[in-house]
Amino acid sequence: MNFHRAAERLNMTQPPLSRQIQLLERNIDVQLFDRSGRNIRLTAGGRRFLVEAQDLLRRAEEAALSTRATVSGTVGSVTLGFVPIANLALLPRVVPLLKREMPGVHVALREMLTVNQMEALESGQIDLGLLRMPRDRRNMKMYPLFEESYVLAIHQDHPFCKRDTLALEDLNDQDFLMYAPSDGWYGYDIFNGIFAAHEIRPRFVQYFGQTLTMLSLVNAGGGMAMVPASSHVLGFENVRFRTMELPMKATSAYFLATSPSGPENPAVERVQELLLAEFSGDS
Repeated sequence: MNFHRAAERLNMTQPPLSRQIQLLERNIDVQLFDRSGRNIRLTAGGRRFLVEAQDLLRRAEEAALSTRATVSGTVGSVTLGFVPIANLALLPRVVPLLKREMPGVHVALREMLTVNQMEALESGQIDLGLLRMPRDRRNMKMYPLFEESYVLAIHQDHPFCKRDTLALEDLNDQDFLMYAPSDGWYGYDIFNGIFAAHEIRPRFVQYFGQTLTMLSLVNAGGGMAMVPASSHVLGFENVRFRTMELPMKATSAYFLATSPSGPENPAVERVQELLLAEFSGDS
């Protein structure tokens, strides 16, 4: 409550400070200081204006911090699509990574088939997609992330469990659970091609879109199936996994997809960078 000391703290002389206060009082049409006595005091309006002014300064500082964080990609939200099978091999690495490296970013996970992710990327419903290589890329940018081999899943009571090695020809006349050509097209295309090229004829007893469903049937003794190696984490009690040498490359591959224009949100760009760095040695 001393204009002279206030001017010194502001590195200015008292007259211009007094003029600025008078201009402020005139501008808001409120007297902020009671100058009638020996001591200067804030009026009721001045006390209220002080509270509001301090709040404005605080909010301005927070706005600057928030804006810098948004531009740096450390806050915000990202919607990430993923194919169901990514639950096994990818999400156990992706989720802890993003929580650790980007705690201020909310990552919304959306379980979607590859074809649905392509549509969602195109319409902006999701920002990034963890998916299979689609039949129609629609000019989307695709980055290889991870690939794993296929293994044969068999019931623990099947005679194959006692054998040290298995060949593709051993699948002839065996009850076989196959990926469906529609919603399981990725696995279907791979093994339908292998079987046709090498004249292998399993007995296709059921067709399914999801690996989890196929393993449930293997566990119940409903047949055998070729599944991604990471499927062992599902822990079905009666299922055993055996490697099999295949005559042509057959891997379960995953990709990171973005829209043709690329990420415009700094948080999305940061997530993309982290995922590509995390899986750089796996593709």
